[in-house]
Amino acid sequence: MATPRRSDRPGLLLWLNTAARLRNRLLTLEAAGEEMTVRPEDTLRAAGISNRRQARYQRRMSSLLAGRV
Repeated sequence: MATPRRSDRPGLLLWLNTAARLRNRLLTLEAAGEEMTVRPEDTLRAAGISNRRQARYQRRMSSLLAGRV
């Protein structure tokens, strides 16, 4: 019996939801005449990624790129 393949759909839905919320915020601020800057931290927070998780990811990527696996 074949094992069902893990779906990437939850990740895609989370990304789409985050993009839609940020777009709505931008449209609301544009209508009010304000300008909004979307920082990477805002995007991560909207996606539910903690500062601790992002820092751990950043350290791993830095090590990988430096060749210290």
